[in-house]
Amino acid sequence: MSGRQRILLVGASGVVGRAVHEALRSSHEVLTAALADADEIVDLADTQGVVALLARVGPLDAVISTAGRAHFRPLAGIEAASLDDSVYGLGLRDKLMGQVNLALAARAVLRDGGSITLTSGTTSDEPILGGSSLSMVNGALEHWAQAVATELPRGLRINVVSPSLVEGTPVPAVAAFPGFELVSGERVALAYRRCLESGITGRVIRI
Repeated sequence: MSGRQRILLVGASGVVGRAVHEALRSSHEVLTAALADADEIVDLADTQGVVALLARVGPLDAVISTAGRAHFRPLAGIEAASLDDSVYGLGLRDKLMGQVNLALAARAVLRDGGSITLTSGTTSDEPILGGSSLSMVNGALEHWAQAVATELPRGLRINVVSPSLVEGTPVPAVAAFPGFELVSGERVALAYRRCLESGITGRVIRI
């Protein structure tokens, strides 16, 4: 889709979200949403809240998510548990199903030919100590998006950006990724622009 687009950016207050907002705001109308410090307040784990947000701000040309939380925890500290009690629960409810539900609900407010861009992360391919939850949800999200790209109606597109560590990431998080190269926010934002403005679908863009 060419021309100026009306975009909902979920996760706009995070490191990646701020970079994407900066890159797109001069050429598109960008509505921001996040847990705080945004035009709209939303929690990805609150499905009803996500649906209500989309109904409130639609119609849209694109939905971009740079949001999603998950726990870091060494495997030795993870016990078998129900989803509600599991260390893995946050990642499954928030980063995985939060983005899945955002994409599913977005179908109702996206114009024909609109796009959805979700965010996974480098741990889908590059495991780190204590990062099993991230690896699980990131890998699942990527494969889900590739599958649903074959079924979306009305020319809708869906892609996933898988960024590595971005400059400006808090020091404790960087320490969990020894030997990983930091990439600039500008470079990461280019991947989101590609998903937004080109015709690709069902792709995972790794940065």
